[in-house]
Amino acid sequence: MPPATTDIVINGRFLTQAVAGVQRFAIETVKAMDHCLDDPDCADLKGHVELQAPRSGRDFPLRNIRLNRCGFTSGYLWEQIELPIRAIGKVQLNLCMLGSVLKRRQIIVVHDTSTKAFPEGFSRAFVAAYDLIIPNAARNADLVVSVSDFSRREMQKYYGLDASRIPICYEGSDHIKAHPADDAILDRLHLRDRPYFLGVGIHAYNKNLAGTFAALQRAQLKDAVLVATGRRRADIHGTLPPISDEKLIDTGHITDGELRALYEHALALVYPSTYEGFGLPPLEAMQCGCPAIVSDHDVLVEIGGDATLRCGVNDIDGLAAAMKAVYGDPVLRANLKEKGLAHAQRFTWDKTARILLDLCRQVAARNAR
Repeated sequence: MPPATTDIVINGRFLTQAVAGVQRFAIETVKAMDHCLDDPDCADLKGHVELQAPRSGRDFPLRNIRLNRCGFTSGYLWEQIELPIRAIGKVQLNLCMLGSVLKRRQIIVVHDTSTKAFPEGFSRAFVAAYDLIIPNAARNADLVVSVSDFSRREMQKYYGLDASRIPICYEGSDHIKAHPADDAILDRLHLRDRPYFLGVGIHAYNKNLAGTFAALQRAQLKDAVLVATGRRRADIHGTLPPISDEKLIDTGHITDGELRALYEHALALVYPSTYEGFGLPPLEAMQCGCPAIVSDHDVLVEIGGDATLRCGVNDIDGLAAAMKAVYGDPVLRANLKEKGLAHAQRFTWDKTARILLDLCRQVAARNAR
């Protein structure tokens, strides 16, 4: 008797959202899945994978995965009511933390437990929604997947899930090389002949902007500045006191090409995060030959290995010393670049996509018995 067909519905709510960490994960994973469906070992899935999004979802060109826009709502309501109706009898794959609370035949990729670990970093409404949906959807789901060993241990700690039953699909980092570097941003920000450290997505509470800037001041590097990318969303992250100083250059939202250019010309990425579920920017930096200075938070050690320069969490003196070392030692920068380039090749979106497609097959097979 032939094996049952695996029909997969991917939760496409991310197509209505601004692109941050989990949306980046979803975008690159779906793109990689689309490519995988051309391979002989995925032939059984070709024609059986669809991406369902609210009607307000943006365009997302794909070759093998069908994009369907449906429903009369969006946001949480669409995800909890309209999406699971469309996924009846199919495996629902959720890539961005949240699943449908009443849906059983589904996989949920939970990236972190940030709203539990440091709720002060988010708005009350955001914390309330995540604390209601994630544990309830996770308990009903066929499978919960993590993006790191650290994060799955945190799920056991905060949600009571069995870490031994949570598989890992690490994130990729090779997407950054798909975008030509847009060096025009260097002229726009007057960085052509100015040494700078780069902070990516640094306006979230856990990214430690205040500590990073304090370390730069303590390092006393007269001509070096900190370039901070990203935009803080008050509805998600709440508010932080602004920093106004000529040595801090705030880019706001930038394109992937502009980000690649900033990586390629920076002294180093500075990423002294106090909490992460994965931590993608250090791997992006490595792909671009940019040294990465990170905190010794468990997951950044897990993901970065010995290819990063580390300081203690909230250790401003240690971070300042690391910044001074990178600034003044071209041999150190070259060594970190070489190690980083080799290390980053281990993390590809193709690997992520294949793990998740195989897990969808496993869930479908269990339900077919």
